[in-house]
Amino acid sequence: MRVILVDSDPGAMEALADHIRRAEPRAEIAAFTSREELARWMEEDEGNARRDRPRLRVQTFGNFEVFYDGKPVHFRRRRTKELFAYLIDRRGAGSTMGQLISVLWEGRPDTESVRSQLRSLITDLRTTFRELGEDTIVIKQRDLIAVDPTRVDCDYYRFLAGDQGAVNAFRGEYMTNYSWGETTLGALQQKK
Repeated sequence: MRVILVDSDPGAMEALADHIRRAEPRAEIAAFTSREELARWMEEDEGNARRDRPRLRVQTFGNFEVFYDGKPVHFRRRRTKELFAYLIDRRGAGSTMGQLISVLWEGRPDTESVRSQLRSLITDLRTTFRELGEDTIVIKQRDLIAVDPTRVDCDYYRFLAGDQGAVNAFRGEYMTNYSWGETTLGALQQKK
């Protein structure tokens, strides 16, 4: 709970703050002696909240789309975007090269040529986010690659967290541009 007190008498504010703390020990209390002081603090607080929000927004309901500061992110290759979509779907769980090949190249054998193509996609994905100044979104460790789910604002993640806006935004479509998204779609439909 956040409580904001404005009073020209600091002693009265302190007494009220003590009373609130006894009733609600976890209360976050901010005290100000003027409305101007409160206004400055609110502007600063709003700016801090904006800076804390992820700048990368991922839309999974309907077609998969990615936005950075409100503008669409351009991926150099179609499969690079699909790779990122699959990593988003995995919600931070690491994927091996073999898993990614079976998803992105359905039915094709795991050959050195396909592995080389996948390595190029991973490099392209990391380069895309590095150019945006967001090089910590994609996590690469040995044979695993994942996405840091805390670095993105994603409707799917908010839905799973119970965010009412995301629940209302779900209209029975999930990453419609990728057939492998149907498994997650089934799970989402059961949750709604």
